[in-house]
Amino acid sequence: MDIDLAVLRSFVVLADELHFAKAAERLHIEQPALSQRIKRLERRMGVQLLVRDTRNVRLSPAGAEFAADTARMLRLFDEAVGRARETAVGERGTVNIAYTLSVGYETLPVLLEHLEQSLPHLTLQAVEAWEKDVLESVRLRRSDVGLVRCDSVDEELVSLLLRREGLVVAMPETHHLARQDVVHLAELRGERFVTTPSSLAPGYQATVDGVFEKAGFRPQTVRNTVPGSRLMAVQRQTGSVALLAQSARLSRPPGIAFVPVGDDFAVLPVRLVHRADAPAAICLLADVIQREAHRRWLSSASPR
Repeated sequence: MDIDLAVLRSFVVLADELHFAKAAERLHIEQPALSQRIKRLERRMGVQLLVRDTRNVRLSPAGAEFAADTARMLRLFDEAVGRARETAVGERGTVNIAYTLSVGYETLPVLLEHLEQSLPHLTLQAVEAWEKDVLESVRLRRSDVGLVRCDSVDEELVSLLLRREGLVVAMPETHHLARQDVVHLAELRGERFVTTPSSLAPGYQATVDGVFEKAGFRPQTVRNTVPGSRLMAVQRQTGSVALLAQSARLSRPPGIAFVPVGDDFAVLPVRLVHRADAPAAICLLADVIQREAHRRWLSSASPR
């Protein structure tokens, strides 16, 4: 049975008011038009919904039952429409986020907390992966957005700067520089650095290599038998150090000191990537993330 939603809403309002003039006023229509709507509804259903006399109008038993069921149905319909609209603009649904290890120390938790507060109906699923796998996951649509430490050269992806993060040198607490307040990379020219394999994170390692180039030297490197944790490698490899984002200090591994790097050029970016043809909802989500990142890390009042 095809019944216009406007007619059903009119009946629910009339059932609430039990007064044609007041109901018509709430509906912003003329009283005769409301009366005609209700008569058409009764004819279509073949049921008397209202009992009328010269002074009063009241619901018939069938009308009372129909009014309760219709009000509930309209409420569920309105909620469904609202959820659909929220999903369309990125306020509801599931978002898959792929991120690299070092982004997970601080940047990812901060952004997830902001999204959970600003978009409480959104379900967020975050998965850690190597840089090359993050970019591939976004490109192949397995992930909606990615968080990496490099700019993407893939024309299928859009890259947005979220943060420029200062660097620290992780070293054993027994290292002769471990008690300094700050260190310049030139002081580390003879050190052996634990690095990330370029095959797993080519963009990240190229950025780090660029930092060393600005410092004026190419570092000696140590083979890392545990590529996912340079901190563990520093613990295991006596005399080795690692250049890391400053948020790595939050991991607080035993026996490791973190000394800030004082060179202005010693920074690592955090970038958000998504497909260039991403749905509008993902683009809006990216905008929410970028605005919060700018407020926290990129505005003139924010720390580096």
